[in-house]
Order: sequence, then C-alpha cells, then structure tokens
Amino acid sequence: MADRADPDWVLMFSGSPWRAAAHRQHALARQLAADHRVLFVDPPGNRPHWRCGVRPVADSIWHAVPPSPLPYGRQLPPVNQLTRRLTSTWLRRWLDRRPGPRLLWLDEDLAAPVVGELGERAVVYDATDLDWTFTRRWNRWHLRRGLRDAVGAADLVLASSSALPERLPPSRRPAVVLPNGCDPDRFTPDGPSASWLDRLPRPRLGYLGAIDSRAFDAELVAGVARSRPDWTFVLVGPATPAGYAPLRGLANVRLFDAVPYADAPAVLRGCDVGLIPYRVGGLIDYVHPKKCYEYLAVGKPVVATPLPALARLAASAAGPVRLAGDVPAFVAAVSAALREAHHPDEFARRRAVAVANSWSVRGDQLRGLLTELSAGPGTGPEPAGSSGPAGSSGPAGPSEPSWPGGGPSGGAARPGAPAEPVVTR
Repeated sequence: MADRADPDWVLMFSGSPWRAAAHRQHALARQLAADHRVLFVDPPGNRPHWRCGVRPVADSIWHAVPPSPLPYGRQLPPVNQLTRRLTSTWLRRWLDRRPGPRLLWLDEDLAAPVVGELGERAVVYDATDLDWTFTRRWNRWHLRRGLRDAVGAADLVLASSSALPERLPPSRRPAVVLPNGCDPDRFTPDGPSASWLDRLPRPRLGYLGAIDSRAFDAELVAGVARSRPDWTFVLVGPATPAGYAPLRGLANVRLFDAVPYADAPAVLRGCDVGLIPYRVGGLIDYVHPKKCYEYLAVGKPVVATPLPALARLAASAAGPVRLAGDVPAFVAAVSAALREAHHPDEFARRRAVAVANSWSVRGDQLRGLLTELSAGPGTGPEPAGSSGPAGSSGPAGPSEPSWPGGGPSGGAARPGAPAEPVVTR
C-alpha cells in the first residue's frame, strides 16, 4: 500500500449509479474510502450523451459519469465495447494526473472490457447479483458472457451470499463470501415512526422493497393475509401489475409507494414484524437481503422464506429470524414473532445481531482480504465457507453472517441526488 499521503486508488465500476446511494456498492465504497481513494464509475445509460465528468462527493470518493455515445450503451455488445473503450481512455488520462497504485473493482458484469486498460495491479469482482437473471431471455447470453469474463479476470472474487459461489462460472480461486450488512447508526430503534402508519391497525407486518413477480411471493402473502384478516400488511416499494395482482381486493394489505431511503427507519419503527417473502427454488433465492439486518437494527423480529443465506441466522429456535415456506408455517412464524416483538431482551438481542453485521464490520473484513491480495500469490483469502459451517465453535468470518456471541445460539461467546429509493435487496 502507498502511504497515507498518497493512498491507492480503487476504481469501482458499479452497476448502480452513485445517485442510488443505498446499495451494497455505495456502502463498500464508503468503507474503502477510509484508507483508499475511490473512483466510483456510473454504468452507461440507455440514452446517448457525450457529457462526462468527475467530481468529489465525499471524503476520498470521486464520482465519474462516463460518456455514452450511442443508445443502449451496454445492452448491445458492440456498443458496450465502444463505450467501455472510450471510458477507459478518458479515465486513464484523468488518473495519470493523480498517481498511485490502482485496484480495479467490478460489480457490473458488462464492465469486463475495461480489465487491463487502466493500469491496475489487481482485479476484484464483487458478485452482488446474477445480472443475467434480471433481463429478457434474448439478452441473457450477453450478460452471462460478461459474467464469465469478469469472474475469469478477477484476482479476488467476492460473493454477497453463501448461495452465490456455486452459481458463478470458474474463477482463479474459489469465491470468498462477504455478506451484506447494514448501517445501524441510520437504522436505530430510537426516533419517530412514520405518522401515516398511525391510521393502520396493529399488528403491522412491514415489507420494504419491490413487489414484483420475479422475487416477491405475492401468492404466499395473499394466503397469509386471508388466514389472518386481523393483521395489517404494509408493503412499501415499487410494484408491478403482475407482482401485486394476487393481493388485489385484500382489505388488510396496504400498498405504498417507495419512500426515500432516509425515511425507511421511520417506516420500520411503525411496524411490529419485518417480512422477507421472497420466492425460493428459482432465480432469486441466492440473495442475502440486507433488509434483514435493517429490520433487526430497528429491533424488529424477521420472518422470511427459507433463503439459504439466512439459514445461519435461523439455526436456533430462539434466533432473531424465522424461516417458513408455506402459508401455515408463515402464519405460525409471524404469530411467534409477534409474541416476543416487544420483549426488551429480544429487542436488544436483535439489535446486537445487526451491529455485529454492520457495514463497518464488513469494511474491516474487506480490508483484511485486500491486504492478503496485495501480499501476492499463496497468501490470498480463504475460499467461501472456510470460516467453518453454521454451529462451529469458532467465530464467524467473512463467509458467514456474524452473531454477537460468535454462534447461532447467541450465547456468551444501483451526492445531491434525488430521493433515494428504498432498498430492494
């Protein structure tokens, strides 16, 4: 590493623009800025423009908006290649006036053509999502090829979920799981609740995120809502017609538009239980939803479908997360969560789990991985799962979400931007 007067650069090519501000990429950029200079590069847009520029947006973080000379700047392979070539040339000129070692960071698959063009000493690929699952079938080959190229070029592959590595193409070394986290200083139990929730009867079951047919299991929620008409379901986020269709006509299901990210804690404070009703067994169940930790940080119990990445948090009967895969099990899990929702000891315990999985903790883990990477061959990070399985006696490392006591029992041991959308993953 260079000295503190001239720290290394991290060139972060992100699939989410800086203005989104609420995603994993942004949180890790802020963590890396503690001892690096971070250049956060927006993805190309679909509309052509030659406008480009770099400006500081936070301490040691610069935001780059690259040129996008043709429509659909990354959707069509030849256009993507041209756009990335122009971006690399422009950024290299800017960086050459600001010397320092460079680390290339990719979390957008289609940014793979910039590898080797920016004078980087190493490449990190952060698998946040499987981008190809978000697009129409005719374009999936393009994104899957980008994923293969990005993973193949990386010296270190990170994965946001323990269920992701097995779905990635071959890499030089096994992927290291660096789970998602939360900001417990933002998501605090203390503070006002959203006043517009006061008119809704309790108990209130809250969900913040997208209501779509890809990830959100509306059929499950509808079944639970019919079983318990005395519960109020508060769904906050953008909704597609197909995603919301199974819930139409249910008086106890209330849909609200997405709120600014800064307002999300107030919404959660006004709910009694946090829900993560994602579909399983398809294209989405690899995710590690950071909303889980945000719910816990506000002190709310969580009921989710059986996502593999949440299994550790639900490994104990007294855990802060309950998993349920069908309507009867979900009703039972929510009922149990409501019984202890406001118990002081359980409240504090949920908060402790969130703090143990903060972005600050993830930043420390990430800095350790990058230090090992910079040390050279043979000293790289351990592969995914190397910290021990759930229930091991040792402390959880980067490959598993952390418990404040070291084990699942909790024992002794996409700056000046528009309103940020509610996190959807």
